[in-house]
Amino acid sequence: MKWRITAVFSVILAAAFGGQVFAQAQMTDSGTNYGSATPRVMPIDKDHLVLTWEQMGVRVDDSGKGPFHNMATHLAMIIYIDKGVEQDHGYMTQSDKDGDTVIWEIWAFPIGSRTGKGKIIGATGKFEGIEGTMDYVLAPTPKSVPADTGRTIAHEVIKYTLKNPLQ
Repeated sequence: MKWRITAVFSVILAAAFGGQVFAQAQMTDSGTNYGSATPRVMPIDKDHLVLTWEQMGVRVDDSGKGPFHNMATHLAMIIYIDKGVEQDHGYMTQSDKDGDTVIWEIWAFPIGSRTGKGKIIGATGKFEGIEGTMDYVLAPTPKSVPADTGRTIAHEVIKYTLKNPLQ
């Protein structure tokens, strides 16, 4: 009788912790964020410049599925240039068809590197409790972009941990 109770208790613990381990496992997701932006340039003087970059787009996962696939994106970035040295900092939301959202803080590296990083700072709905980071690389701007508009194609690699398994 004792061993049956021990066995049942062990199965219950394994199921409970097994689900928790699954929910806490780090996963990697890669995809491309396609966006269209309205840049605004605000010259301060001959050595200093501020640009605002507001972009709307969509993220498409390389696998064609996954929690970030087909998420609508909204990016607000400030770009400060001090004597040719660029500093980029901003925030991005990614929202799925249900309105559940992941909120990112993002930053880019100096002109020419076309790389940047991000970290999750908040989430709603089924993404609540998610933690993660992003590395991204910007593709060259397409030549067919109309004047006074911006296009961004960024390949993103996201590493994340879910607090709860997605349904």
